[in-house]
Amino acid sequence: MVLTHDRVIVFDTTLREGELVPGIRFDLPQKIEIARQLERVGVEIIEVGYPGKSEKDLSEMVQISQQIDRAILCGLARTESSEILKVVRAIKAAPRGRIHLYSNVRLPPQLHPEIVLGEIETHVRLARTYCDDVQWSAFDATRSDRQFLCRAISIAIENGATTIGIPDSLGVALPDEFSSLIQIILELVPHLDRAILSVHCHDDRHCAADNTIAALNCGARQIECTIDGLGPRKGNTDLARILRAIADRTQLKTSIRTQLLPELSAYLHQTLPQNIL
Repeated sequence: MVLTHDRVIVFDTTLREGELVPGIRFDLPQKIEIARQLERVGVEIIEVGYPGKSEKDLSEMVQISQQIDRAILCGLARTESSEILKVVRAIKAAPRGRIHLYSNVRLPPQLHPEIVLGEIETHVRLARTYCDDVQWSAFDATRSDRQFLCRAISIAIENGATTIGIPDSLGVALPDEFSSLIQIILELVPHLDRAILSVHCHDDRHCAADNTIAALNCGARQIECTIDGLGPRKGNTDLARILRAIADRTQLKTSIRTQLLPELSAYLHQTLPQNIL
């Protein structure tokens, strides 16, 4: 993947986060068609599922991998060896794969920070032995202790993470707060230039697009979206909406063929139960 300073990578998680909406379950032919259309419109990374928790996701990822030519297929896992190995199996047939690890960085009082940092070190390193493309995401980053968050990011990068994800997991941040968080990370994390900074925003406060733009203006270069914002609670960052915002409010570019988005949206709506979206 050739990167330039003004290019934004698009990561779509419709197939995973979309199924967190009550009543939504895509069958395998639907997943294959959605993945094909995402690839056709120019999405670089397609997060297909959570094979570490779901044997169905694992089996379907193997089959979807055989239908995709260029896009990076991504599977989610906690920082646990068994889940990582299931993602490895799921993406083995893919032309290009990514292991997406996550850790909860908003720690309960009884959990010692060093335990979590040790798990990040061990499991990011393990993932890199199987795959050159490893993303580590800091679940609930916006409600975490900033010093601990930056230590966790540093350890992930030191052990081979090539993308760092900063989610507003519960959609609590406002744009100035999210921008401030990204600035703190940029100031406190050494060697951040070794990784791509990604953001994953939820729309509980109707700020997903604005938060994403704020992060891009600070230097993030990967955005995590879904088709029509499909996702739990109030939804995720809407792919078409954020592309319009990028075009209108920044000098940044994406690889998306925006003229194909209506067809993609129309197909998604065909797969959904009534009264969703």
